[in-house]
Amino acid sequence: MADALFDRALELVMDAGQTLLENGGEVFRVQQTMEIMAASLGVRDFHTYVLTNGIFVSAHLPGRDATTLVRHVPTVSVHLGRVEAVNEISRELAAGRLGVAEAEQRLAEARTVSRITPRVETLACIVGAAGFAYLFGGTLADMPVAAIGGLLESLVCRYFARHGINRIFTDIVAAFCCTFWAAAAQAAFPVVSANAAIIGALMVLTPGVALTMGVRDILNGDYLSGSIRLLDALLIAGSIAGGVVLGWIMARGLGVA
Repeated sequence: MADALFDRALELVMDAGQTLLENGGEVFRVQQTMEIMAASLGVRDFHTYVLTNGIFVSAHLPGRDATTLVRHVPTVSVHLGRVEAVNEISRELAAGRLGVAEAEQRLAEARTVSRITPRVETLACIVGAAGFAYLFGGTLADMPVAAIGGLLESLVCRYFARHGINRIFTDIVAAFCCTFWAAAAQAAFPVVSANAAIIGALMVLTPGVALTMGVRDILNGDYLSGSIRLLDALLIAGSIAGGVVLGWIMARGLGVA
């Protein structure tokens, strides 16, 4: 394999791994996909080590020194459409239907698969909060309160994300707004159960994906990555709990709870 083609193939594999990791791919699947792509592209002596927020890769081309690449992946979100697109590229490479140039083009397209619009995301938060409130024992009267709580959380998260505010503080403020609103609604309308409304709205914020992936990483032997994800989930859960406590304290201090 020529030097230039080798470098392009290695960069392609690294870009594919980064795309998977930053869009919610599991650590062991990212590593497995990168190894399959490297083998399909003829990259030999390929070794990769994947963490929750970083990728380390090394490969060796006969006649030249080993090449090592490091890629930092600071943020992780969930976009399964992009993950599926990269997996499809991997399958086609393994089947011999793609070359480096075609795979580079397909990967560029996969990395630009659009997300849902902010309006749809807000609508999902509203409907999800109302549905969870009813699922956890709430009544029809609790559902509108939870829906508005989900709306408040969505607006807070979107506003803070635009200004680069970290997730922990965002969750504290979002949980605070939801809790204070539900307590105020219960004070105004005694038929409303603030507990059911708060629980339903908070389900929008819960780190279910991080917790699940952390457990799976540990079960697959990726103890460091799994511990990082579990710690992240615990920090988010603690932030949500802190926001709820602050909301109740504020509501009681103002006499609305």
